[in-house]
Amino acid sequence: MTGLLAQTNAYIRDAERQHRDLKARQDQVRRPIQLIDRLLQELEEMNLKGMKRVPTSYELRLEEILSLVTPIAVMPDQVANIKVKVGISKLMDALFAVEEALFSERNGIPMEPEIETFDPGLFTAA
Repeated sequence: MTGLLAQTNAYIRDAERQHRDLKARQDQVRRPIQLIDRLLQELEEMNLKGMKRVPTSYELRLEEILSLVTPIAVMPDQVANIKVKVGISKLMDALFAVEEALFSERNGIPMEPEIETFDPGLFTAA
């Protein structure tokens, strides 16, 4: 009986640890996602007004986003476009890509490049 109780306690402790880890990961990405969402909304408004480039007044906000996402999950080619004086649509694309990586990180799903799963050597009957 003691063995089952000890095993159950070990399972409970492990489940609690996994829950704490998941919660910490979710909390870590919550702030950058909120900042990116607000910024994307503003960029969309600027885009609709016909503006072409990101104003330099956004530099501090972009630096804050970079400082928050760099330790989590970054894609170097996308992070390179998170800067001022770049095209609004280019910055929006970079922010969407980073946000997608953050969503994957928050949900515990590692973001991997898409891999072709189709084997061209196989034929199927339709």
